[in-house]
Amino acid sequence: MVTLGQEEAKCEYRDKKASLKGELERQLIHLFTGIFFIIFVYLTGDRALTLLLLLLVFYLAVTYIILNEMLPPQLYAFLCRWGRPGKQNIPLKGTILLVCGIVVSLILFPEEIVYASIAVVGFGDSVATIAGVTLGRHKLPYSEQKTVEGTLAGIIAAFIAAVVFVTPAQALVGSAGGMLLESVVGMQTIKELDSQAALKFFLNDNFLIPIFSGLLMFIIGLL
Repeated sequence: MVTLGQEEAKCEYRDKKASLKGELERQLIHLFTGIFFIIFVYLTGDRALTLLLLLLVFYLAVTYIILNEMLPPQLYAFLCRWGRPGKQNIPLKGTILLVCGIVVSLILFPEEIVYASIAVVGFGDSVATIAGVTLGRHKLPYSEQKTVEGTLAGIIAAFIAAVVFVTPAQALVGSAGGMLLESVVGMQTIKELDSQAALKFFLNDNFLIPIFSGLLMFIIGLL
């Protein structure tokens, strides 16, 4: 005979398993999105900025359609996999902000740094989250959500991906800076920004990491 406590424990286990599976799926999508944009920028060359802006308009249009429930339920459920249930009230927000970050990087930095900065956010952020969820045991002293294991794994993954495009010194500094930024973005200590909706919207690792990592790598390249 199964007791109520045992049934609750089973339900909790199934919920955690489903949550972990969903997070792994989202991070794999995030990783492959980063790979896609590296290839996209490479293949489109001088037209990359214009095409990215057009793609941004397309994503905004899709977001508007989703918010107004103008899609079939099956397609809506698929697109919602790209965000965290209950934590993201704007569909495709992460992708929109990633495109914004790449656009700014393209304007500011050389092409090889743009590739490396996309690699940092695509590989580093994904691996940091997966490692933190599955292997993380030690919380960072300044964050209740991020772990030492996740951040270190993210730095290593980001470095391996970024060093394909830039020097080892640039890759190391860009990866470490990007992942440390990832570990503090979204902390509860930024509640004072609640009244500043636009600023809070852009306070997102998908937007900030490509720009911040790119800036660090650009500075190192000048030394």
